[in-house]
Order: sequence, then structure tokens, then C-alpha cells
Amino acid sequence: MSVLTSYRVTWSQKGQDKAHTTTCIVDSDDMTRPGDSEQRDELLRKTLAIRHLPTGQVVPDNIVLHDVVPVCNCEPYPGQDCAWAEHEGHRFHLETAARPGYEVIHDRHHDHVLGTVLSTLSVEFLTLVREKYGHQ
Repeated sequence: MSVLTSYRVTWSQKGQDKAHTTTCIVDSDDMTRPGDSEQRDELLRKTLAIRHLPTGQVVPDNIVLHDVVPVCNCEPYPGQDCAWAEHEGHRFHLETAARPGYEVIHDRHHDHVLGTVLSTLSVEFLTLVREKYGHQ
């Protein structure tokens, strides 16, 4: 099943200082290595080159990515409201676990615990969960 994931991308043309921010969509069907950020970035550079560079310069290598931020799946286009806007756009969040030294990753969509993780690893784990699942 194809999954569309939106990204807010800040980029510039190689050799230029002026940065631009735009929204791009990556289709999971276009990825042979799901979750590979290098392949995702290559697809983003290709899309941006086609959209914004003049004929003759439409090469992904002419695009420099400065920042790639996933946009929740319920907000694929600018102007649409996010279902989790009241939570700063975050479907997944950390809560203190009953067990000392652990935190749980909570999923607001299903209102259940996704996983329990050591407090020292919780932020990294939460980041991976948000990148992988977004608001699907």
C-alpha cells in the first residue's frame, strides 16, 4: 500500500545563498529502501530540481537541502489543519512510566502505549517513531 509523506523542506540552489522553504511529498512506492533518509533526500532533491530550476540545470545535485521536517499526514498541503494541532502537531509523545528509569511512547490516535523505553533512549526512540509513522 502506497503511503504519501509530506516534508517541509528548506533548500537552496548550489552556489547560491538564498534559501527557500516548500512542501514536498514522497511516495513510499518510489522508495526501494523504506526509512532510508539518503534515498528520501535524493527524491526530494529531484522533485525540487524539476519544480524550481531552469531548463539545463534540472539535476538533483544542484539542490542543497538545509532542513527536512516531516509534516503530519493529516496536513499534506499548506492551509489544512492538523488533527493534532493542539499538541504542536505531535501524534506520539512521551509519558512517565510506572517503572522507574523508563518512559512510554504514547499514541494519541489509538490512545495506547506504543512502547516502553529507557529514559536515556526515549527521545531518540520517539524521534524514530515520529519519522517512521508520522500521523498515519
